[in-house]
Amino acid sequence: MRGDQHVSLSLATAALLIAPSLPVLDPTLIAVLLFGVFVGSLAPDADAIDAAIFNGRIGGVKGKGGQILNGFAVVLPIFGYTIRYLIYYPLSLIFSLILRKSYRHRHRGLLHSIPGVGLTTLVLSGYLALILTWLNGPLALLPIYGSGFFMGCVLHLMEDTCTPGGVAWLYPFSRRRIAGRVRMQRGLEIRPAAFTIVLAAAAAALLVAPFVTTASPEDLGRIALIGTPALWLAFMLVCRVRPQRRR
Repeated sequence: MRGDQHVSLSLATAALLIAPSLPVLDPTLIAVLLFGVFVGSLAPDADAIDAAIFNGRIGGVKGKGGQILNGFAVVLPIFGYTIRYLIYYPLSLIFSLILRKSYRHRHRGLLHSIPGVGLTTLVLSGYLALILTWLNGPLALLPIYGSGFFMGCVLHLMEDTCTPGGVAWLYPFSRRRIAGRVRMQRGLEIRPAAFTIVLAAAAAALLVAPFVTTASPEDLGRIALIGTPALWLAFMLVCRVRPQRRR
């Protein structure tokens, strides 16, 4: 998918998950979490040099919201080059030594897998911890950012799973891919945009629910935790996601 679609789908999903808790959460925590999701939603594409994370802008996002996102996007190349050269390449070398095989750098390889994004989150958090310690920064916010970053990365993998290229979730230990039928070169492909609207509408409904229903915050939280994966499962079914045949 395109960079703007990764961002919009990931942020809408995160908004749905945290919507019931927004009235009681510290705005700083919300901002840090969503910024982590924002960066993480583009981070797996750091294995492709022409990816949106290197451009410092998110194409295709219009309006005031798009201007805000592009304002934050100016820092994306810092994360992109850090991930590519200080995390992705070293991890690739380590895996090639452990598995005793030559590792060929490829798009949707190591960074598009749970082992890859998990280790990337840990290493990036380590780098940020060193920087924050040096600057006497707020280390307490780092776990919030790391959680958001990992969430954004996993959502990126889920989104790419819906496309024909698919994702090998356990790479490099398994090359078996899961793929769907969302072809982004088609001008009439509306499924990602339509699903973003569904997620945003569901998040808005949970925000207004306390004012129009007697549902408790705990009930709304359970609805969000159950409803979000249910909506994603429905979207993947619509995208006809399934394991690829072995070649």
